[in-house]
Amino acid sequence: MKGPAPVRVHLGKSRLGAAFVVVTYLASAALLAFAPGAALLRAAAVVAIGAHAVWTLRCWALRTARAAVVGIEVSGDGRVVLFERDGRRREGRVQPASYVGQWLTTLVVRPDGARVSRAVAILPDKLPAEDLRQLRVLLRVAGTAADS
Repeated sequence: MKGPAPVRVHLGKSRLGAAFVVVTYLASAALLAFAPGAALLRAAAVVAIGAHAVWTLRCWALRTARAAVVGIEVSGDGRVVLFERDGRRREGRVQPASYVGQWLTTLVVRPDGARVSRAVAILPDKLPAEDLRQLRVLLRVAGTAADS
């Protein structure tokens, strides 16, 4: 029996993701800015949080960083190809830690030969509704195929 056809999607920018990143990093920076302790240490922590916020925005919400995942191809047997902005392809397998929900889909992939997994968060505004539906269905199928 032949499995489902592979699904290939292109991930776009996410306004929901950008808003989430900005709000959470601003809250973290404000919490540290008003925490007790040495002012120089608090200032350094706030600057570090700001730098990490910019990196997260570029990599995850805006997809402008070189290592940002801009495309995904998933096959029914649990194989995944991640396409990065700089042209690199990372092939691997769907991990059981992946999650498929209505508002958030997280794809956890262990690239071939890698020691650590890579997670890709997919929000509903990153791709068209039909592509998201196909991806979610195939990830559910691939998740059950990877478990067996």
